[in-house]
Amino acid sequence: MTKKEIIEKTLNDMKVLEPDSEKDIIAELQRRLPDTEIKTCDDFKHLNAACCDTCHTFCAHYDMKLIDLPDGTKAWVCDAVEWAIYPERREQLRHWWRNSAEGKLLRDIFGDDDPFSEPR
Repeated sequence: MTKKEIIEKTLNDMKVLEPDSEKDIIAELQRRLPDTEIKTCDDFKHLNAACCDTCHTFCAHYDMKLIDLPDGTKAWVCDAVEWAIYPERREQLRHWWRNSAEGKLLRDIFGDDDPFSEPR
């Protein structure tokens, strides 16, 4: 997809748009996305990762990630697809969740459920 196509899709997919927020969303995506062809979650369906509704529909301009792929291209993906491509990144977050002071604070607030576990 092109930057323009991703911006259009993001604006269509986002569920909560505040009045006048479209301009800010477009500006953030313009800043973050390169002017090259960009792969998206749809290009990785073969990995069977269930896309994150939150990443795609609420604050996609902040929650989606632009990642470098092993072949040198770029991809605009949600957490689930990034973790399907790079499973070690999920494991790094799980380690942080279990072992850092910040992770302990979040566990105390939200409970001990591991948010980085595999979907069932």
